[in-house]
Amino acid sequence: MKSQIGGPKKKLKDKEGAILTSEERKTVEEDEVSITEDVRGAEYYHGLVPKADVEPLMKTDGDFLLRKTETNGQIVLALSVRHEGKTRHFMINQDPNEGFYLETHRERTIAELISWHRATKEPCSAGSGAIIRRPVERPPWILNHDCIKLGKKLGEGAFGEVYLAEYTEFGGKEKKEVAVKTMREQATREARLKFMKEARLMRKYKHKNVVQFLGVAVHEHPLMIVMEFCPCGSLLSYIRKEKGKSTMSTKHRFVLEAASGLMYLEKQKCIHRDIAARNCLLSAKNELKISDFGMSHDRDFMQDEKLDKESHLPPIILIQSLLGARQVAGP
Repeated sequence: MKSQIGGPKKKLKDKEGAILTSEERKTVEEDEVSITEDVRGAEYYHGLVPKADVEPLMKTDGDFLLRKTETNGQIVLALSVRHEGKTRHFMINQDPNEGFYLETHRERTIAELISWHRATKEPCSAGSGAIIRRPVERPPWILNHDCIKLGKKLGEGAFGEVYLAEYTEFGGKEKKEVAVKTMREQATREARLKFMKEARLMRKYKHKNVVQFLGVAVHEHPLMIVMEFCPCGSLLSYIRKEKGKSTMSTKHRFVLEAASGLMYLEKQKCIHRDIAARNCLLSAKNELKISDFGMSHDRDFMQDEKLDKESHLPPIILIQSLLGARQVAGP
């Protein structure tokens, strides 16, 4: 994949509303622009994250961060800046002979360009008047790829593969087993946005009967969602394996744990849309945890979206699969 650079100025916008200042466009390999060490190590570099994830992080005029975004099938670098109560997004352009620039002033590296704009208080563009003052550091939920070591493949997800992995946290002092969802490198922009939406939703949820979200890795490919590992597999697998062996008290406990998780999600205004035994995982202590938020929505942001009644069974089906249809009185 490649990143845009450009020549003479002409204001255009990408799909996320970022201002482009290029008329004649050329391309260079992505690593030449976005994965140089001065960018990778910068406290304000957030990786390939959509504006919906970064805008809430910038609260005061002058707050800024650097991220990757996509326009016309190209990966580009955008400087996101809080200005006059709104967030503006400016493309980083590159002249192969004269370095990097936003509008006119050029510097040899991106870090030097940002430092110059901070020191001189020169606006990102004359038309916007947006000035960068305070860098917004990466939040704890944005993880580095080098902290994650993928292990055996556990299965396939909607966006890519799911792996057992080793996650090193707290400066290398602790290692833990985690599950990692990966995003296919060839995925469309829409698929990447859905992937990040799933991570955004999971960040909100903290409950003993909901799989715990640990973070996302977005600096390199593949993009990753890192979450709690449930070694005992899915409830569906358990039911099939323990058919005729599992006690009624165990089944009742599973129902109560599922109900507890669903009640919590309802209070969080989550519409899961894919509740099923296959999406309920069992921890090392055999505790049920609701997972897979790939089709979920936040009720506050869901507008007139119809559920597919044929492919999404109501929650009563989950209870029937545990206790047997005859023991559940439906409406």
